[in-house]
Amino acid sequence: MLYSCRQFLKRIAILGVLPFLFSCSHEEKPSQSQFPEVPWIQVRKADVPVFQEFVGQTMGQADIDIQTRVDGICMGIHFREGSYVNKGQLLYSIDPQPYEGKVEQVRGQLAEAKSYLANADADLKRIKPLAEMNAVSKRELDAAVAKFEAAKARVSSATALLSNQQLELGYCKITAPIDGIIGISKIKEGDYVSRLSSKSILNTISQLKTVRVRFSVSESAFLKYREQMKNSGIDAPENRKIETELLLSDGSTYKHKGFINFADRGIDPTTGTLTIESEFPNPENELRPGQFVRVKLISATLKDAMIIPQRAVSEIQGIYQVNIIDNADKIQIKIVTAGLKFGNDWVIEKGLEGTERIALLGNQFIRNNTLVKPVSAKAQTPESGKN
Repeated sequence: MLYSCRQFLKRIAILGVLPFLFSCSHEEKPSQSQFPEVPWIQVRKADVPVFQEFVGQTMGQADIDIQTRVDGICMGIHFREGSYVNKGQLLYSIDPQPYEGKVEQVRGQLAEAKSYLANADADLKRIKPLAEMNAVSKRELDAAVAKFEAAKARVSSATALLSNQQLELGYCKITAPIDGIIGISKIKEGDYVSRLSSKSILNTISQLKTVRVRFSVSESAFLKYREQMKNSGIDAPENRKIETELLLSDGSTYKHKGFINFADRGIDPTTGTLTIESEFPNPENELRPGQFVRVKLISATLKDAMIIPQRAVSEIQGIYQVNIIDNADKIQIKIVTAGLKFGNDWVIEKGLEGTERIALLGNQFIRNNTLVKPVSAKAQTPESGKN
């Protein structure tokens, strides 16, 4: 009886273990669909231009100060501020009465001088024949000639003075010297203006079809720029037209490209900088004088540079890392040397061979050696697939 009970218990134990063994022997391996999907892109190689940026200020093609050349009360302003004015258009009128009086005064002096000249001429004509007949002394002839010459000089002086006074009278009407856009007037009607006062400059006219941008380059930056061009096989600035781009204060890029107009002959010893000017077309008058902008110009070209999106690069305490997907579809971390940034991309100088699949992990927390399901970023939606 005891033996039968032991046999019964043994069979029950075996039957309890069998389901467990059966379940272990039939455990399924995880399928690839259970791995996290990770988008990836291929390392891209391209020639990358290297730009340098400098802060500059815009100026008109011509910025002409409107300055008074006579003293007096401003009697009229004959333009709308900020409008387009034509060459020769009347801008300001200064009280002309004092200058009209001076003109009339000098005209009287000129008439008097002409009368004196006529009298001297008559005396000379009368004395000259008498001197030839020795009827008068040579001294009297010399006196008549001197009187005549003095009268001629007096007429010439009065004529020049009249011309000068008429010129000053003409300065009472101030006209536009060029076509362009005029600014805000620095005076108003009734103000007294003077050539020697702070109000001598009344306004400024700017031609804006072409805008100049001047910027300063440090001596070290200038030397580095020339060295980069030399290493890239680019001609020196003196032998070619250097194209420039303009970055506006809102971060946008100006749609028209420009070219270097000139560079100063030497380094300014007080600042240690070289002044350079670039010109940009401005057909829509989008640019105005006085804007602070950034000028971007190419200094070198990186040949066959390895390029990946900036979001694929992570930085930890100055160390740059890139996640790649190896041939076994596992995440591997690589330390790289990051170089130039441009747009949304980053140039990788060292650490990649150029054939790797770059994982775009985003905010996913995936550890090293994790098995993943690679998905080409080209297969993503346009929103998620943009670099």
